[in-house]
Parts: sequence; C-alpha cells; structure tokens
Amino acid sequence: MAPSEKNLCAIVLLIVIVATVCPVCSMAYACNPPSGCRHLSGNYEGPCFGFTDGCDNTCVDESPDNVWGDCDCDFKCYCYTC
Repeated sequence: MAPSEKNLCAIVLLIVIVATVCPVCSMAYACNPPSGCRHLSGNYEGPCFGFTDGCDNTCVDESPDNVWGDCDCDFKCYCYTC
C-alpha cells in the first residue's frame, strides 16, 4: 500500500516548516553564558521546555545546593546554585 500524494505533501510541508522555524527560534535569543553557579542537571530527562516546572522541581530535588532550575534555548535543564 503506497502512501497517498496528499500525505507526502503534508509531510514535506511539515519538514519545511520545522526546518524554517527551529533556526529562527534559536536565533531569537542567545543561550545564557556559562557561569560559576550554573550547571547542567544530572537527573532531568528529555527536552526541557520553559512552560513547565519540571526543570525547577528536578533541580531543587537533585541537591540542597540548587536554588532553582531553568530551561535554556538548547532545550536542556540547567540548575543554579546562586
């Protein structure tokens, strides 16, 4: 059973949209520069999106030294100790 032409067009269109939007999103703002009080979370799994509290909760639970956590533009969870 071959895929229909409409499905192929929809898939190609979706790929083009994603390929166009992703670089634009990453250029909209620069990732935060590394600092002495910022480190990558060791326990957070999956892509990190800023509209949930998952990163913050993971960082606080991960270590008593962590004050808060935040997602950066590379979709990774970073914990802050200061």
